[in-house]
Amino acid sequence: MVFLHGQWSSLVLSCLTVMVVGGFEVSTTIEKCPPPRCVTYEEINTLWADPSPAHFLQCRPLQNGTWAPQKMPCAVGTLFSFKQQVCVLEINWNAELSGCIKADTKAPSCGEPSCETYEQINTLWVHSLKEKFYQCRPAPNGTWVPQEMLCPTGTLFSFYHQVCVVKSMWKDSCSQT
Repeated sequence: MVFLHGQWSSLVLSCLTVMVVGGFEVSTTIEKCPPPRCVTYEEINTLWADPSPAHFLQCRPLQNGTWAPQKMPCAVGTLFSFKQQVCVLEINWNAELSGCIKADTKAPSCGEPSCETYEQINTLWVHSLKEKFYQCRPAPNGTWVPQEMLCPTGTLFSFYHQVCVVKSMWKDSCSQT
């Protein structure tokens, strides 16, 4: 009888664990995170936040040679912290502290557009006008050159996020050098 009682206790404990983890996943979301990108070396090596903190997005190679984000689960009892770039124990996770701004992030040095290396070619560069940016494009002579591009109406270019963002979310992401 004691053995049977122990089996029921294990079953009930397992069900409670599943309900707690499942309930947390549905009720808590991570908001205001940059969209995942898998273009530059830094982006490919960044773990991106998923709306559910029980998961994260990791850049994975595709058969055509490009990269795309793939949803990955955190281990049971852990939640993803974008700031720490790892799944942490639930008791150590806080939506505000685990958000999408890394604590040790320094403003990048944007510099002048350059299209010489693979990484530079895959980087979008700042323009003197916030509504524009430079993108490396192939030139007729076989080299790559910066081409001025315009953000969609109502958006400004963010070097840090490598995308045009709505004006209300824009912050200067370049250190002045």
